Amino acid sequence: MKSTYLFLMYLLLSFTSSAYAMEEEVFKEADAIYMIAVNGDESSVERAAIHFNKLSVVAPYDLLIQTYKGSIESLMATHVMMPWSKMKHVELGSEWMDDALDDISDIHDVTTLSGTSLSLQMKLIAAHTYFRFPRFLNRYQDSTELVADIFASDDLEHSSNESKNRLYTLAAMIAEDEGDKKKQAEFLAKIQ
Repeated sequence: MKSTYLFLMYLLLSFTSSAYAMEEEVFKEADAIYMIAVNGDESSVERAAIHFNKLSVVAPYDLLIQTYKGSIESLMATHVMMPWSKMKHVELGSEWMDDALDDISDIHDVTTLSGTSLSLQMKLIAAHTYFRFPRFLNRYQDSTELVADIFASDDLEHSSNESKNRLYTLAAMIAEDEGDKKKQAEFLAKIQ
């Protein structure tokens, strides 16, 4: 029974890894646009949504893409006027991210994309997004818990420098927000 399980995991890992290898360039382009959008470029939010919608057609049940789409949906809240529209985007985006995080499995810990495990990437995206939410939405604690979880992960050591830099940047912003200048400086010093 155990050997059957291991064989099935191997097949799933092989299939998942090859699917990511074929789409990695498309993914990198979508991620670059996403990062521009996250850093405040309003016109990039729509472009990032289009790119990740295209990726989700190829892999409709991909949790990493779902996490990105949830983050992008939440970003759309900053670009609409009516409060109920803002809340609709935030709630839907949060739901997608929360569902994706709840469904993380062992396969997401061992499958990597651009040198970083899928589970670590998903947690990092959600942590960044929740950090940017207004405090009254009570997601700040979720952000800090995800960051602590990533730092405690064995996967962090084997992650890409880009992922580590994103994590250190977020950790520095959290330290600054909490008034801990020493910790902030320590995290900023780790950025390569």
